[in-house]
Amino acid sequence: MIKFLNIISCFLIAILLFSYIQIDKNNFLNVKVINEFHIPDSLRGKPYKYIEDQLYKFDNFENRVTIYAKSYIKKGLIDKNSLEMAKGYFFLSSVSQDSLELIYLNHAINLLKAKTNKNYPAILYYSKGDYYYKRANYKDALDNYFICYRIAKKHHNNVLAYDSKFNIGSLKNRIGKHEEALKIFKEFNDYILSEESEYPKDYYSKLIGLFALSDSYTKLKKLDTATIINKKGIKISLSNNDNDMYHYFIMNEGVNLYYKKEYKNSIDSLKKAIPNLIKLEDKSNEIFSRFYLGKSFFAENKVEDANFQFRTADSLFKDFKDLFPEIRQGYKILINHYKEKNNKEKQLLYLNRLITVDSILSSNHLYINNKIVKDFDTANLILDKERLINDLSQSNSSKSRSIISLAIVLIIVSLFLIFSYKKRKRDKIRFKQLVEKNNKEEKNYKPLKDKQSLAHLSEDIMKIIKTGLDKFESEEEYLTPNISINTLAKSINSNSKYLSVFINHYEQKKFTDYINDLRIEYSIEKLKSDHKFRKYTIKAIADTVGFSNPVSFSQAFYKKTGIKPSYFIKKLENNAKT
Repeated sequence: MIKFLNIISCFLIAILLFSYIQIDKNNFLNVKVINEFHIPDSLRGKPYKYIEDQLYKFDNFENRVTIYAKSYIKKGLIDKNSLEMAKGYFFLSSVSQDSLELIYLNHAINLLKAKTNKNYPAILYYSKGDYYYKRANYKDALDNYFICYRIAKKHHNNVLAYDSKFNIGSLKNRIGKHEEALKIFKEFNDYILSEESEYPKDYYSKLIGLFALSDSYTKLKKLDTATIINKKGIKISLSNNDNDMYHYFIMNEGVNLYYKKEYKNSIDSLKKAIPNLIKLEDKSNEIFSRFYLGKSFFAENKVEDANFQFRTADSLFKDFKDLFPEIRQGYKILINHYKEKNNKEKQLLYLNRLITVDSILSSNHLYINNKIVKDFDTANLILDKERLINDLSQSNSSKSRSIISLAIVLIIVSLFLIFSYKKRKRDKIRFKQLVEKNNKEEKNYKPLKDKQSLAHLSEDIMKIIKTGLDKFESEEEYLTPNISINTLAKSINSNSKYLSVFINHYEQKKFTDYINDLRIEYSIEKLKSDHKFRKYTIKAIADTVGFSNPVSFSQAFYKKTGIKPSYFIKKLENNAKT
C-alpha cells in the first residue's frame, strides 16, 4: 500500500513539474524564449506606432495579437527602450490567461520604474484593478484603481481618471456606500455629457453612466427616478441596436420593480434578462438577477420557484466567488425552508454556504454599510451548524454537546441582559442629572495653572474676548448655522488665533466642540421647558439649534450627555404624563 502511494506521489509531482515547464515555456519573460522569438518579416523595421495600430486593428484575433505584442516587446528589447517594452507586455497581458496576465502587468510596471507619461503606468494599474475585480478580490481591485486614479490625475489623463473613479464608485455601491457611489456616478455622467469630455462622442459611454445611476437610485430606494433612467437607457439601446445593454437595463428595471412590489412585472423582466447574461457569461449579474427573481417569486408565494432560483444562484457562487451583501437573504430563506421540511442535511448544507458567504463578505467587504442587519451573526450560525451535525450523527455525545451549546447561548443571553440592564440604569442616572442640572450658571473665567498658553495675550485682548463671548452666548448667536471661528472673531473685534487660544485655555475644548456644546445645552433647556419643542422631529430640532443635519446633532448630543436625544425626549414626555 505504501509503495502504491509513493508511486502516486511521484506521478503527481511529475505532472506538476511538467505543467511548470510548460508555463515557463509560454512565459515571455524568459530571456531564452524572447531571444528565440523572430519578428515576422512583415513587421521587421516597422515603427512602434505601426505595430500598435495593427494590434488594435486585429484585436479580435488572439493569435495575431500575441505575435504583434511579442514583436513589440522584442523590438523594445533590441532598442533598449523600457517604456515600449512595458507597452508590449500590456498588449500581451490582454490576450493572456489567469496568473500570466497579472505577471505581465507587474513586469510592465517594474520596467517603467520612474518613467511615466500620460498613459503609463496608470493604465497598467487600471488593468490590474480589472483583473482583481473580475475575480471578486475587491480589496486589491480598489487599491489598484486608487493608484491609477492618482497617477492619471497627476498626468491629466481624464479618461483613465474618470474610468478608475467610476470603478471605485462601483465597488462602493457593492459594499453599501450608495450615497458616495451616486455622487461619483453623477460626476462621471456630467463629464461624459460636457464639452470638455475626452471620451468618444458615441452612445455607449452615456449608457454606462446611465446604467450605474439607475442601479444606485434603486439601491437608495429612489425608484421612480431609477425607472425614468432605465426607460431612457432602453430607448438609446434600441435605437443603436445594442441588444446587450438593452437587456442590462431590463435587468435593472426588474430589480427596481421588485422594490416597487410589482412582483409579476419584476419576474417578467428578470426572466427576459437572464438568458442574455448567460450568453455573455456574466455570472456576477446572473447571480444578482436570480437572487431578485427568487425574491419576487417568494413574495408571490411561489416557494418552489423561489428556491430553485436561490439554489441556481448558489451553484454559480460555488464556482464564481462573487456576491452582494443582499444574497445572504436567499440562503436564510433556503435554511428556513428546509427547517420547516425537517431536512437537516439541506439545512446544514446551506448553513455552511452562509458561513462561507459571511467569510467572503468579511474579508472582501471591509466597509459594508451598517444598514445590512443580520438576523444572527456567524458565531451563532456555527453553533447551529454544530447542533445539526450532532443531530445527524446521532452520536452518544449528542446530549452533552447540546447542553454545552445551550450553556453558551445562555451565557451570551445573560451577558446581553446584564449589559442592557447596566445601560438602562446608566441612562436613567444621566437623564436625572440633565433634568436637575442648571445650564445657565454664570460663567467665571478663572485662569488655569498653565498660564503659558496665554502668555502672548494681553489683559486688554482677553477682556475684549471675554466681553464678546459673554454677549455671543447671552444673545444665543451660537444658534446661527455654519458659524466659523473667523466670523465669530471678526464680530467681537478680535482674530481667530487669539480666540482659539482663549477658548482652548478657558473652555478646555476646540472651537467646534465649544459651539456644539452651547447648542446642546440650549436644546436641553428648551426641551425641558417647552413641551411643543419636544414634539419636533430630531431633524427639526437640529435645524433650530444650528446643526446642518440630524446625525451631527445626535452625535454631539450623545458626546455631551452620554444619552441619545430621542431617549431624553421620551423620558421627558413620560415624566410630564405622570
